[in-house]
Amino acid sequence: MAQALHIQFRKKLSQLTHRLLSKLFPIKVDEKSIPKEDIKRILVVRINYRIGNILFTTPLLNALEKEFPNAIIDVMIGATFVTPLIEAMPQINKVYSFPRKLLKQPLKVLNLRKELKNNHYNLLVSPSLLSSSDSFFTLLTPATYKLGFYAPDVFSPLTHAISFPTDISHEALKPLALMSAFGKTPQEFDNFMNLQISQQERDAVSIDYTKPTIGIFRDARNEKKIEDKWWRELLLELNKLNLKLNFIDILDPNNQTPLQKNIETLSEKNLRILAVRIAKLDAFICGDTGPMHLASASLTPTIALFKTTSPSLYGTLGKRDLSLEMRGKDIKEIALEIDEHLKRVHHQ
Repeated sequence: MAQALHIQFRKKLSQLTHRLLSKLFPIKVDEKSIPKEDIKRILVVRINYRIGNILFTTPLLNALEKEFPNAIIDVMIGATFVTPLIEAMPQINKVYSFPRKLLKQPLKVLNLRKELKNNHYNLLVSPSLLSSSDSFFTLLTPATYKLGFYAPDVFSPLTHAISFPTDISHEALKPLALMSAFGKTPQEFDNFMNLQISQQERDAVSIDYTKPTIGIFRDARNEKKIEDKWWRELLLELNKLNLKLNFIDILDPNNQTPLQKNIETLSEKNLRILAVRIAKLDAFICGDTGPMHLASASLTPTIALFKTTSPSLYGTLGKRDLSLEMRGKDIKEIALEIDEHLKRVHHQ
């Protein structure tokens, strides 16, 4: 599916801007380690407005916690509604958000910059290579060390730059390559997303199911969306294979129409609470969409159905997850694969 013209134009303009700024302000790739003893306060900058892209920062956030257990870690993201998801992680001190509308309020932008300056960060980490927003904030925010990726013709206002990894395919794992600035390798850290949901959070959600309960989420963007008729047939086939299953239809905030009347529904706008509720399920089935990553980061066995895209870049990463490509398979085949995976996972 071709991208809209305004998106193509914006990407082209961003590439040209990066190329120009990289020529005017070239940086030298510095592979030397950053002195760990200097790091007391960290800011991770990922100004993005999609749930999945923010969740992709969790392997890096968990790696930084492991490497700097006594450091204060703040995060700068884009959309405000994602804030509860990250700020409840045990190692996170504060989450700042930079919604697009903030650009129309220069006084608030200046106050935000002043607060960030007064935090006296020792380390700023910018894990996205091509984000103009991240580069802008990295430039404006003072920090002793500024760490990110380097690539030719890309503007990166950094003090320490790591060559962009070509041997790591998944977008959530690429930021772990930045840990080489501290003499570490990506393999030394957890290679999956994890929101670190606490037992206290789990206990606060009073949901107890009497039989295995599977969550489903039907919405997705554009051609990734799977029709409701297909979902009804899938649940029918799964029930034929395993009559003990119970299903919960998790509704999109913008689409409150249930799949069918005899299935329980769940609607929750607070993403952290939703993550906790998903964490108490036996499994989660959905298409290629943000809640797929939410479920996986909640450590619930997640079965992701890929209709048109490949899971190599954006698939699930959990040890108990399954990225299932739908092309060339009928519903019975897919239902059988799901059933076999569920039995394998819950009998380990």
